[in-house]
Amino acid sequence: MKKIEIHKKEKLYYNLMIITSVLLCIPGILFLPYMLLIGLFVFLSTGLFIGYIKGSGVHVNKDQFPDLYTIVIEQCKILSIKKVPEVYIVESGGLLNAMATKFVGANYLIIYSDLYEVIMDGRKDIVEFIIAHELCHVKRNHVYKKMYVFPSLIIPFLHLAYSRACEYTCDRVGYELSPKGAIDGIKLLASGKRLYTKMDTRVYAKQLEVTDSFWVWLSEKLSTHPHLSKRITPEMQRASFNSFRYSDTKKTLPNTTVKDDINNTPDFKKNKEGDTLKKEDNQRFMPNF
Repeated sequence: MKKIEIHKKEKLYYNLMIITSVLLCIPGILFLPYMLLIGLFVFLSTGLFIGYIKGSGVHVNKDQFPDLYTIVIEQCKILSIKKVPEVYIVESGGLLNAMATKFVGANYLIIYSDLYEVIMDGRKDIVEFIIAHELCHVKRNHVYKKMYVFPSLIIPFLHLAYSRACEYTCDRVGYELSPKGAIDGIKLLASGKRLYTKMDTRVYAKQLEVTDSFWVWLSEKLSTHPHLSKRITPEMQRASFNSFRYSDTKKTLPNTTVKDDINNTPDFKKNKEGDTLKKEDNQRFMPNF
């Protein structure tokens, strides 16, 4: 079993959202009819979406794509997720991603078909990383937590900052369960399932040192996800450089406890030219395992 204690940034932002929601409850009574209408709209749209997925997607189970189903079952055991989410594969027109959602008490894991094809290309570890990331959302109940503090959504940037902190947390869990697939998983999302093998990891991780600007900064602050180039951490790069330790036949999943404190990760010096990889800005948001 793996106990997950989330780092202080996620807890901080969520506590602020709780306080804000409580403070807005009294004046919010005046807008209760409108809030109920919004809630009804969200409920109906989510129900229609889940209905489409269950009707047109491919239900993954022990008889249908059993290799993918096995990954989900094993990771649910590691993360102590008692009720395994319903898993579906959907065609996505070339998009590479997965998502976790919840409706009427049931969790769903939706995997785009092009992502599953990565397993067929021999990169099961990448899919393991992405699935572990999504299962962390399930474990942490991120979908319903946002609904509980719905009034706080009117505060600019707050809920977006919370969402980005959640993404860093889930990346970290994905790394712990699939260290070899972490970097290539992020590169895959950035450039696709053919070009990611051509990318220079070190250059991409330091890309914002060259391209950073006000608009780059603002686009992230208005997004639910951090920029992909910031999600590649020195820890992930160490796993990539030492990937021979995680062979497909002998790989074992770590059984460590996620700690709440964020340690200062030492600068990584590894390549033969003697270049130094400095700590990235996103480490400030990352929990330490």
